[in-house]
Amino acid sequence: MAVKLMHPTYLFHTSFLHDPEDKCSTMTEEYFGLLKNEMDAMRKRDTGRNVSNQEKTSWQSNDGVDQNPIFIGAIRQIKRVVRDEVMPFFGARKNCFNIDFHNSWANINGFGAWNSPHLHNGCFYSGAMYIHADGDEGDINFIDKDPKVVGDMPAVPRMNDNVRIPPRTGDLLMFPSGAMHMVAPNLTDKERYSISFNFNVRLLDYTIGKDCDDMIRKDIKNLDNIWHIDDNGDYIY
Repeated sequence: MAVKLMHPTYLFHTSFLHDPEDKCSTMTEEYFGLLKNEMDAMRKRDTGRNVSNQEKTSWQSNDGVDQNPIFIGAIRQIKRVVRDEVMPFFGARKNCFNIDFHNSWANINGFGAWNSPHLHNGCFYSGAMYIHADGDEGDINFIDKDPKVVGDMPAVPRMNDNVRIPPRTGDLLMFPSGAMHMVAPNLTDKERYSISFNFNVRLLDYTIGKDCDDMIRKDIKNLDNIWHIDDNGDYIY
């Protein structure tokens, strides 16, 4: 039997400190500690703003993290993942597009702090990188706002409208800007440090009506998102 994924939402998860395949010589525990210290210094310099962040124990910086010299290394790695993994997954050749950061900011959530459900308008993809978190300071929740079933739905694992991911130092999440999401309240006495960002991708030399075959990979695997399942109902990889 085969199953086809229709209109999937692609969330990319990179773990610089925990997944051997994602580890990078510049993204170390020491570097994330340096980023945390810089965020503490930023909070002293910048009173911040309120957008989706709630409670007085929440602090969000103004835009400009990508221009901070301490964060240049992190931003460079985010762009590398987009260039070498995300866009090739979508089918683009590596040298046929530019990555433009739209904006970026820092977040610190203390006890009780949370972020209300929201989207990120005006960009292609959005993301969050966890600078300091142990995993219990409030999950990020992705909410499916498009109804798939308009009747009784069985409570089975593959049928859900909410995906929860705990925050963990060194983890990078990237998701489409239209993905509704929120951050659950931090119920610990620890602070949760992260940066958020939005970016656009522009295909080079692209004009409406122009043949763009030279910008597209010719060796894309499983472009139709059709998966075969075994007698137990599991994917056959």
